[in-house]
Parts: sequence; C-alpha cells; structure tokens
Amino acid sequence: MLRLVGSSLDITSAINDFRPSYHQDFANVQKVAQRYLKAEASTGNATLLAQALSTALRNWGACKRRSPILRPVPQIENALKDKKLHACLAKLGRQSLEAFDLNPQGHRIFDTDASLKEVGVFDKELLDILNTLAELLFFNNTSVTYPMKALLLITGLMPALDSQVRGGLTRAGKAGFTGQQLLPNNAHQAGGRRICELPFFLGHCWSLNREVLLKGIQDSDHKELKATPGRVFDVLLFMQNQPNRNQIFAI
Repeated sequence: MLRLVGSSLDITSAINDFRPSYHQDFANVQKVAQRYLKAEASTGNATLLAQALSTALRNWGACKRRSPILRPVPQIENALKDKKLHACLAKLGRQSLEAFDLNPQGHRIFDTDASLKEVGVFDKELLDILNTLAELLFFNNTSVTYPMKALLLITGLMPALDSQVRGGLTRAGKAGFTGQQLLPNNAHQAGGRRICELPFFLGHCWSLNREVLLKGIQDSDHKELKATPGRVFDVLLFMQNQPNRNQIFAI
C-alpha cells in the first residue's frame, strides 16, 4: 500500500515548486483535450489537440537525445481522428483515479459508480492504447515513458513513468521502477503488471488521504489540479525524487 507520510504543506510546496512551464503545458493540452474527448473526433478538435500535444511533448523532452522522435503534426492529427482511438481515449478520459481502489485483501477493484467494471478488460485496454499511441505518435518508440506522457496530457488519468516519477516511486519504497521501462505487450509481463496496478495503488492512497491531499492542492497556486488526481500524483512523485525534499509517500 502507498502511504501518505507528508503533510498538506509538503504537498502545497511540491506543487508550487514544480516547473511552471510544465503546469502550463498540461493546462494547455487539457483545455483542448476536454473538447476533443467530449465530442466526435472532428477535424477541428483533432487539429487543435495535435498541435497542443506536439508542443507539450516536445517541451517534455520528445525529439531530444535518447528520446523518441515525434511524428509530424498532420500524422498526429490523423491518428486522433481515428474513431477507435478516439473512443478508447474518451472512455479512459471519463474515469478519475478516484474510481480505482484496493479491497482489504489488496485486490484491485473499481468504485461501484465507475463505468469500468472488469480489471482484466481495463488492463488490456490500457496497454493497447499505450501501444497504439507509441506507434501512431512517435517513430521507433520502445519505452512506456512518452506514450504515458501523451495519455496523461490527454486524459489526466495516471502519472507517466518518466525517470523522475520512477525515482519518486523508488524513494517511496516501491520495487521495480529503476531503469528504463520497456513498452509491454500484455499485463502478464512484469512491466505490464506494474503499469496496470499503478492507478489502483494511487487511487487507494487518494481515497485514504483525500482530505489532506485536497487541502494541499487548495492551498497551492494550482487549485485546478483537484479535478485530475492522476496529474497530482505525477507532480508529487516527480518532486519526491528530489532527495532534499520532505518525503511525501512511502510504502
């Protein structure tokens, strides 16, 4: 189980100290992504999202040394117009991390009000969409990092496992997150299990500590984050990788 060991002040400090441009990139994409997810995969919505997504992913390291190369914006736009991809993204975009939980035995469950019902179905859909994003948005992408960044930017569902977030999880005591995480084909692989289990562990932590987490967000300069718990964990775990910062989470 992931425990909250930091205070609301630690949460506020971490959010405020997170790079302002990264906050802005997320807000810029979310602004157009919400319209894209709630409507048909129309030309206008797909065009605006492709442009915003490409800009944010470049700002977040794509196309730099050892990072995957983004496809041209028109190709990303065509991918986002695909009805099947749009439907999958919209389905995940309707979910909040609050819908994911663990029962007393530690088994993964969904909140009773969640539209998702079967854990196995979610696992397949999540890994399928990450593999699709890897193929359609990038050239020769083999790591989970940038498809997860794209999913985070569009849906806000869950953190992206970049080196900083993995470091934050490792500092918390969660095993298996050191080194590059290759893109898994299924949830039976160790890497696939780690990705698919993550939203449930984080959702459980959110449900147990919702009041403290919300206070930390409310007292920060980015109150809008309360609507996207997945992004909150992305920011906090990223900042937890700084060894001089008070630890926020532990196992």
